[in-house]
Amino acid sequence: YNLLKMLPHLIHHYLSVFVFPVVLRHQGLKLSASGQELGGDMLFAQRLGFSGTPSDMLPVELGNCQYEKGTDGKLLHFLTTPRIMSLE
Repeated sequence: YNLLKMLPHLIHHYLSVFVFPVVLRHQGLKLSASGQELGGDMLFAQRLGFSGTPSDMLPVELGNCQYEKGTDGKLLHFLTTPRIMSLE
């Protein structure tokens, strides 16, 4: 270890050739989607809700974000409470 720890190219080669192919499974096809796509009409015609941080970046099909009354005040309260948040 002491001889090899200072040779990043060798470590990269060892991991790439011997470790990762055995430990990690590789897929021939990668599926990915954004929150816009998943929350939109692409997968489901009807949705009951969309979980996540409230913002106006909701999928267009869901319309404007409806904030729960008091949400902004609760957020501000938690971010300014010393027993919860601290600055170091």
